Amino acid sequence: MKKLLGAEIFFESLYDLGIRTIFGLPGGYVLKIYDVMPSYAKKINHILTRHEQAATHMADGFSRASGLPGIILCTSGPAATNTVTGISTAYMDSVPMLILTGQVPTPFLGSDAFQEADHIGITRSTTKHNTLVRKTKDLPKAISEALHIANTGRKGPVLVDMPKDVLISESEYVMPKKVSLPNYNENPKTPKKSLSDFKNKLLQSKKPLLVFGRGSCYKENKKNISLFLKKYNIPSLTSLLSLGLVDSKDSFGMVGPHGSYSSSKLLEETDHLISVGCDIRKILRKKDLLKKNMTIVDIDKTVLDSSDKNNLSINISSINFIDFMLKNIGPYNTEWTHSFLKGLKNENVKKENKEISKNKKAFIFRKLSDILGDDVILCSDFSYDDVNLQQFYKFKDYKNSVLSGGNGTPGYGFPAAIGAKFSRPKNKVVSISSGNNFQFNMQEMIVALEQKLDLTVIVINEKSSNKNLKYKGPDFKLLAESFGAKAYQFSFDSKIESNLKKTLNLKGLILIEVIM
Repeated sequence: MKKLLGAEIFFESLYDLGIRTIFGLPGGYVLKIYDVMPSYAKKINHILTRHEQAATHMADGFSRASGLPGIILCTSGPAATNTVTGISTAYMDSVPMLILTGQVPTPFLGSDAFQEADHIGITRSTTKHNTLVRKTKDLPKAISEALHIANTGRKGPVLVDMPKDVLISESEYVMPKKVSLPNYNENPKTPKKSLSDFKNKLLQSKKPLLVFGRGSCYKENKKNISLFLKKYNIPSLTSLLSLGLVDSKDSFGMVGPHGSYSSSKLLEETDHLISVGCDIRKILRKKDLLKKNMTIVDIDKTVLDSSDKNNLSINISSINFIDFMLKNIGPYNTEWTHSFLKGLKNENVKKENKEISKNKKAFIFRKLSDILGDDVILCSDFSYDDVNLQQFYKFKDYKNSVLSGGNGTPGYGFPAAIGAKFSRPKNKVVSISSGNNFQFNMQEMIVALEQKLDLTVIVINEKSSNKNLKYKGPDFKLLAESFGAKAYQFSFDSKIESNLKKTLNLKGLILIEVIM
């Protein structure tokens, strides 16, 4: 068998594992990978980014929009440490990602060599798993296992650290036939008793309430949830990261301190809160959970809470649980009345319309929701400090909702949109950010232009939000034009809706600056 360089084994491994797109930047300890890259250009598309953090957000957006793991490549030291914010964002939101970092040669590990950093130690708390490859022959196994871990169980980022000598040395290429990880249980088998206990508990409930989190965001679940909610008169809520999972006709909005009016009322009324694929303790305030009768369903044991005797914890995948509910819950009537639920929705609409009439951003986000089609992917870094987007934009599919949740990461939205466009090139992709957030990674405009992407960027420029501060930010229209993009600048006035309609469907990289 012909021997290959470690750098060649790197590409062979990724290709055989189904990877076709990676995001990255060259650097000293991964130069051999870039040396052999032309030979693999037809097999794997490498997107040259301008910053490692942006590369990580691109991989994240690629993953959220497609369900596939996002891949990034960078060198050691400052390059690897630049990825930590993006890794943390993916980790907190359970996004599958593979981070491949260059490292100093193995003889120099621990010697404070040039651009050496302890990538394993630095990322230990923000990855599902990380590993250092010491031998070239072990590279396929390490990459294969890393992808498996990233994309199973509670999904998340995994880092593989590759010393320079591993990449420049030769070895036979042998891909393991299967991944064998005896101590890794990605799909726990729940005792039948737990499911039986849940069934009895549900049938005894008068006003159950379902809350679905990101751990429920699977194609199989979307269909089965819809069938279950139509079969039984049980209201449902979604977390920020599962917006679009439940059809708007069946959902009562987003749960949390900044959630919908109807979500607060339902939480007050329910006698059985069922949380599926959602760390409800991080979303709701502690006082809101006191004395609540809960069932917590999650594939991740750390999310489960058995501290209260009224709580039932079920360690199972959301797919298996929702399938169980659909197939095993017999005739059952709740005390939720159609008149109460209908009235709640009507009241919620009234409150939303009232807010839209006086809140500029709420107005813009609702108009965008009305103008853009069902298949538009919306990416944003507006987060818990400003949830107008999540409240007033109506997401039609969870894969079209690319938002930084747990980390609330500034600068996430625009590079995530680039990644999303590569995962679903036929879909329209829109990025929306504040002026401050856009400046974190605005250099990636050159990437969108180089790759000839049809991508719309909306920058909400709140120049007048604080009269006491002298705003010194850039003119985003002029800035975008200096890169070579088409750009438009609108004030928030009576023409804003018609101006958005005129520009949202233009081709190429389009920046729309809205001055508030």
